Amino acid sequence: MKRRLANIILVLGLLLTGTLALVAYLARTVLDEEAFSSRVVAALQRPAASAYVAQRIADGVVAANRDLTGIRPVIATFAQAMVTSTPFQALVKRAAREAQHALLSQGAENVMLSVPDVGVLLRGTLETVSPAIAKRIPANIRTVIDTRIKGTVATRVVRILHAATRIRLVARFGMLCGLMLVGLGVALAPRRRQALLNAGTGLLAVASVLGLIAPMGHAAITGAFADPKLGAALGDVWSAFASGLTPWATGLAVIAVIVIAGAGALLDRAQLRAAAGHALAEVASPQSTPPREAARLALVLVLGAFAVAAPTATLATLTVVAGVLLVVAAVFGIVGLVAPRGIVTADVTPVRFNPALSVAIAVVVLSAAGMGGASLALRFSPKVAAETAGGILECNGAAALCDRRLDQVTLAGAHNAMGSADDPHWMFPNQDQNVARLLQRGVRAFMLDVWNGHLVGDVVKTDFASEDDRKKFEKAIGPEAFAAAMRIRDRLVGAGGPIGLYMCHGFCELGAMPFDTALSQFRQFLVENPDEVVLVILEDYVTPAEVDTAVQRAGLLPYLYRGPSKGPLPTLRELIGTNQRLFLMGEHNTDSIPWYYPAYQVMQETPYTFEKPEDFSCKPNRGEAGNPILLVNHWIESTPAPRPSNAVIVNAESVLVARARECKRVRGKLPNVIAVDFAATGDVVQAAAVLNGLAPAAAPKKSR
Repeated sequence: MKRRLANIILVLGLLLTGTLALVAYLARTVLDEEAFSSRVVAALQRPAASAYVAQRIADGVVAANRDLTGIRPVIATFAQAMVTSTPFQALVKRAAREAQHALLSQGAENVMLSVPDVGVLLRGTLETVSPAIAKRIPANIRTVIDTRIKGTVATRVVRILHAATRIRLVARFGMLCGLMLVGLGVALAPRRRQALLNAGTGLLAVASVLGLIAPMGHAAITGAFADPKLGAALGDVWSAFASGLTPWATGLAVIAVIVIAGAGALLDRAQLRAAAGHALAEVASPQSTPPREAARLALVLVLGAFAVAAPTATLATLTVVAGVLLVVAAVFGIVGLVAPRGIVTADVTPVRFNPALSVAIAVVVLSAAGMGGASLALRFSPKVAAETAGGILECNGAAALCDRRLDQVTLAGAHNAMGSADDPHWMFPNQDQNVARLLQRGVRAFMLDVWNGHLVGDVVKTDFASEDDRKKFEKAIGPEAFAAAMRIRDRLVGAGGPIGLYMCHGFCELGAMPFDTALSQFRQFLVENPDEVVLVILEDYVTPAEVDTAVQRAGLLPYLYRGPSKGPLPTLRELIGTNQRLFLMGEHNTDSIPWYYPAYQVMQETPYTFEKPEDFSCKPNRGEAGNPILLVNHWIESTPAPRPSNAVIVNAESVLVARARECKRVRGKLPNVIAVDFAATGDVVQAAAVLNGLAPAAAPKKSR
């Protein structure tokens, strides 16, 4: 009776250990959001998966533009390079998090991995090689991996995941309990040496099951689909998720070897050889009862079929098994050398493999048979259809910035960034490069004016709300520019097109750019640079609803910051990790839109009207002293036309750093935005790096 109870406890402990090991691993790989998304990214870096996704992206591009059919292989080649790129990995990781939430939601019967902005990335990849082809790639291509599991299978999968979710916190503790039950079974057994051998053999059986899951599952999946490319791609996905079981299996196998070594200290070699020979005979010889013979034949059949279907995995498995046997043999030899002679001869009762352990061996057989059967079942009656259709290393360019809050970092900024010398029709521009080029240069804060206007021919006519606006503009831009704008305005005849949002400096007649243009440039930059944070400050003369509509139309909602506006602000790592990388503010009316912040409830600033460098001041202007972001306005006012020659002087690194440090002394905090005219002139980006401690200050020039 005592022996039977010990065997029951031992088998129960083995089953509990194996089952909860799987649950614990499932919790680490599928139920944990970060681990799940990381393994999805890892899967798409494998050659078969990346090639398959790239081919389907190319299909989506050609479907959207049939004229690209002839260069589909070229598109697929560059799509595969894009799939393995860091920006695409960032998009996939965020999409995988959303898919993981859907997977674990009540009633979910499919996992949809929807990756937006693929067209934007593909155009960027092709831009350096063939700008002409890049322009023909639709920007709104989206990759969707939609895996649907229907019917009762879906219900069971979801139930298993929900059950695993509920018990994942106790899974690892349960594994320890399982091992403790194994120990208890050994302690209760009347024949300790036999019990130790049984426990070690059972643990090896559990380790074998865990070790077989990755290779046999890969073989089952790759053989389950008629399309070999799809099977290979899903095999890569399986391997990315299941390959981590191998170390777990190895760990259990090591424990098993230690346990068997303990048994070896109590056995002589003749007995061990007899036990091993008995085990081999059980497999090689016909069994005495039909059930035992059926189990033996099933094992042989599965092993043979697996060897035919997956010869590489079979060789790898046999190599591991041979290695384990060699380790066991070495441990036996070591124990034989160090164990006292009296111990190995104390008990001459023959040992055998206890029949109760047939349950553990049956688990291995049934697992292998089940995986092989799943491959055949999926091959002839597929239940899964998958189709594809069109850890942060650095933050804003430096790993040292990742753990600093946004209000502890200095950003290079561009004042009136909408007007640039790149636009030949813009009069009196404040910048020498447009938004896209300034982003590439390293500028990360942008001040933009937004107005309503009507397109009349190729000129935009400002939509004035009142006569007071005219007086305000005359004061702001000066009588000369005001008069020029009015002359242009008076020549515009006709009602023009519908009203729209334009970036203008007071008068759109002097220069205008569609607001959508800048928003699309921000979106493209954020897509292609997943570790960058950008601030945008709107001098808004349009309604919050109009800004909201434009932002949604540009596809920027997923990138907008939605956290607190008062300090402490999140770190750059937190902003990047949650993809809230665009901080959007408005100077006038933001109407409580959750991602549209009142600028001077977030910022405090310096004055902004200086006629010569000697006038620069760090005195308070708009915004309360406790606001987290300090804006330093740093340009020379020369109405109506800003002068690049002034920027050559005041945008020098030494001047910028000296003023920023003075403002830090006066205001008691690090300047977070240094806004300049002509940001491509001088050294505002380098000055920000110096203030962030990323570069040494330039040595002062010696006078001759």
